[in-house]
Amino acid sequence: MTHLLLLPALLAAEPVELSQDEFKMYRHYKNAIEDPRVQKMKPEARNGAIAKDAKFKLKDMEKAIARAESAGDFKAKCEGNIKEAVDQGKLKGLIGKVEVDVTEPHAVAYVQWLNEAPEKLAYEASLVAAQTNAACPILSTIQVWAQDKAAPKVRVFQALISSSAAAKINAEKAEDFAQTRYIRLFEKLKSVANGDDLSAEQGTPTASGG
Repeated sequence: MTHLLLLPALLAAEPVELSQDEFKMYRHYKNAIEDPRVQKMKPEARNGAIAKDAKFKLKDMEKAIARAESAGDFKAKCEGNIKEAVDQGKLKGLIGKVEVDVTEPHAVAYVQWLNEAPEKLAYEASLVAAQTNAACPILSTIQVWAQDKAAPKVRVFQALISSSAAAKINAEKAEDFAQTRYIRLFEKLKSVANGDDLSAEQGTPTASGG
């Protein structure tokens, strides 16, 4: 019965058929192709020059370009998949802003939720990070932050985590290990549960932890 209940959510998600490495190559190519120096080259020479400069294998880069261009709107897919993945279970109805920045090779997800109890912040952050990372394979960094549900303008938590670190979080074990193990995977962490003052923090945190 449990599997049947989960089935509609799984069917609704749109897989992003692109790896992190493929996305990085594609985004590097897209940025480089606009460079005036590249534009001055003959069209048939541009891909080779870009690949050589970036130390990519040309065939790998061209494969990544083809896969990215056939993957559809992976920004929208990632954002939809993240919302769907996080907005369930213990965080049902608490998900806030979700945005994925794909303008640079280092893709970043920004995910915000509403917190009802400070003692749950480490657990909730671990859930958000693990589910976000699983929902969007092109990410390099995940920036998470929480507002107080009772006072939505009050920031109570913010941190960032790399996709490789987020991959180490087992969402099913987060309740047991979030406070003792998983929270150590986060960087630039500020939390009211630790006595940190976030009163000056507003808007969307930057991926550098600002």
